[in-house]
Amino acid sequence: KSKNNPAVRRWMKDLKAVAYKADDILDDFQYEALHRDAQSHQSVSSKVLSYFTSHNRLVFRHKVSRDLKNVLFKIDELVTEMNKFGLTERQEVPHALYRQTHSGLEESTEILGRENDSEVVVKLLLDQHDQQNVQVLPIIGMGGMGKTTLAKMVYNDRRVQKHFDLKMWHCVSENFEATAVVRSVIELATNGRCDLRDTIELLRGKLQEVIGRKRFLLVLDDVWNEEPQKWEDLRPLLCSSVGGSGSMIVVTSRSQQVASIMGTLPLHELACLSEDDSWKLFSKKAFSKGVQEQEDRFMIGRSIVKKCKGLPLALKTMGGLMSSKQEVQEWEAIAKSNVGCTSLGKDEVLSVLNLSYRHLSSEMKQCFTFCAVFPKDYEMEKDMLIQLWMANGFIHEEGTMDLEQKGEFIFKELTWRSFLEDVNVKQFSETVACKMHDLMHDLAKDVTDDCASVEELTQNKASVKDVHHMIVPSCELDEISTLLKGTSSLRTLLIQSRQRDSKGFKLTSLRAFCCVNSSFIHSPLINRTHLRYLDLSESDIARLPNSLCVLYNLQSLRLNECRRLRYLPEGITNLRKLNHLYLLGCDNLQRMPPNLSKLHNLRTLTTFVVNTGDGFGIEELKDL
Repeated sequence: KSKNNPAVRRWMKDLKAVAYKADDILDDFQYEALHRDAQSHQSVSSKVLSYFTSHNRLVFRHKVSRDLKNVLFKIDELVTEMNKFGLTERQEVPHALYRQTHSGLEESTEILGRENDSEVVVKLLLDQHDQQNVQVLPIIGMGGMGKTTLAKMVYNDRRVQKHFDLKMWHCVSENFEATAVVRSVIELATNGRCDLRDTIELLRGKLQEVIGRKRFLLVLDDVWNEEPQKWEDLRPLLCSSVGGSGSMIVVTSRSQQVASIMGTLPLHELACLSEDDSWKLFSKKAFSKGVQEQEDRFMIGRSIVKKCKGLPLALKTMGGLMSSKQEVQEWEAIAKSNVGCTSLGKDEVLSVLNLSYRHLSSEMKQCFTFCAVFPKDYEMEKDMLIQLWMANGFIHEEGTMDLEQKGEFIFKELTWRSFLEDVNVKQFSETVACKMHDLMHDLAKDVTDDCASVEELTQNKASVKDVHHMIVPSCELDEISTLLKGTSSLRTLLIQSRQRDSKGFKLTSLRAFCCVNSSFIHSPLINRTHLRYLDLSESDIARLPNSLCVLYNLQSLRLNECRRLRYLPEGITNLRKLNHLYLLGCDNLQRMPPNLSKLHNLRTLTTFVVNTGDGFGIEELKDL
């Protein structure tokens, strides 16, 4: 509704704003608890002094009570307004709306760039003829890569048709319940309706009756399930109870996790199309409906094809768009834009990629869209990215996985699903880095208004009130100071500048801050309550202020290449949530703060200067 109704769109922005405010208040409670815990280890005089500061418990109680009351009042208002918009009814998605695929392959269809893939998969299927147990072959690739098309090519290959006694095609989509899959297989095997109740024992008996010891091929297309237990429920029914030697299940999925859960054979991963095949696929669509194959269009078309990066569905979509553009000027305009920034072109291209995005978990969506804060082709360090996700509360502990492990899992999932790409290890270091495909960057920008550039704000293409994450190039700091004056919505601010501290704004909700100008550490810009990520790398700071020691929520402190840094404050051991302390290139660091062993949660410590005396020796590391 928000896409077509401005009032609903405004309501959703208000809802997001109050949710952020509520999160800040909960954070205030957590910070107060951490402050009182740290205070319990202080001297009596320090405790007495705290009653005359802003940390007086009565002052805190009054402030939080007022803020909480205001937030709850606003939420009540929004709920009342929500009812007027008719947003209260939760509608179940009808089963018929799940994506449906079929095994049919038109004889006239020319498939480009998948002949080798088809030969590899067909040979692998035929080579399993002596296997007594049913084998499972996963085919994976990002959305729009052509997994279903490849499965159809294999399914309809004459050698495959001859080899298997029984062939079945079932589009799984999101419904991976054992009863639903088994019922469908029975109906496919009998070419009739199965009227049995959803009792697994009845369905198992019927499955054994209709398949028996026949050699079968079952294609499970578009599998999304990543819950191992669901496959464990289904696997004995399909892989142990039925089928003759050489029986095969082919699974297509966008998820490597699905492949690892279900596969018994090594996965077959689809790569992007070659430059030649990409051009053939694009031009087949583009130069139709009367559009002439003129030389100037060839040059423009090549630049459009390059932006599609070999993604078949994106190439077909863009080719179809260009087939409706008769004028060369229209081609030029689209080629110069971000993969077709006319509403029709951009929406069609991004809808291809949106197929994958819609099926991400809410955590993965937040982590992916956050990457839009970085400009295109920006090389992101994996550890930095995960720590920024943690700082913003995008990821949560799950089962036996803590935040770090969950972040690693999400990063791997996003790379396997091609939302992040070009993962590599930088030379002379073990730093893993990644980039976003241009199209994926466009998608991230399209589905979130949380991130904006200075240019977008100055041109009024985005509202500063809606922006929560920003990176500021070195030449634009003064410009952004005016825009941010009076706002407190930013949660991530990455400043690539050595300019002087700007005192025109204060950010009360900041979770992550990066700046090479050390003067910012002394400014009121940083709110100590919420900050979890602080990067002052390459700054000229010589000594960190004691005020840093009350950043009780701080998880990551990066001081790499701070070559003038000589000391860390002794009170840094109060930062019990600190996970990462980076000191690479801090060659003038003379000693460590005493009793570093108190930082029980520390995972990264790149430098330790061994010294004499209690609390300064190497034994401080033994329990970390």
